Amino acid sequence: MGESGRRRNEPRFDLDVKYGGQGELQIGDFLEWIAQGNGRVEVKRKSYLDLKFYIETHHDVGARGTFTPSGISVSTSACWCFVLDDTGIHIAVPTDLIRDALTEKSSTPKQQLLGSVPTRGMLIDFCVLLYRLKQHRERPPGPAPVRAAPRPSVRPFTDADIRW
Repeated sequence: MGESGRRRNEPRFDLDVKYGGQGELQIGDFLEWIAQGNGRVEVKRKSYLDLKFYIETHHDVGARGTFTPSGISVSTSACWCFVLDDTGIHIAVPTDLIRDALTEKSSTPKQQLLGSVPTRGMLIDFCVLLYRLKQHRERPPGPAPVRAAPRPSVRPFTDADIRW
């Protein structure tokens, strides 16, 4: 068995249909969260098609020069869904993975100072999110970590970690 109980190089309909069915259940739960409008999913829409995601951390309501926590800093959603322009592509990412990716050296500060509500945030790379997902899967089971500070056991992401 490979990652997450998946087999490698052993196509079997009885196991594949079960694995696919689990994916359908995940999508069903996700769509129900959105339909209920209960805040379990934060939806963002990207107009620029690249591998970077802007994650807002602070805003300045009324453009008064005072930034307060917002976006990911105050989010209670279980996941964020990024709608990629008008492509029909949606990417759903667990909120904890986004928070982990914000601590990466590859994440860069970004500001949007135009408009009535200027924002500050970070640009994170989609590849970093995938890498963080891999680290979460490889982490031994145990109590949930405290989110107050980055975990020292998680090493920084580097370009050498990307293997396509």
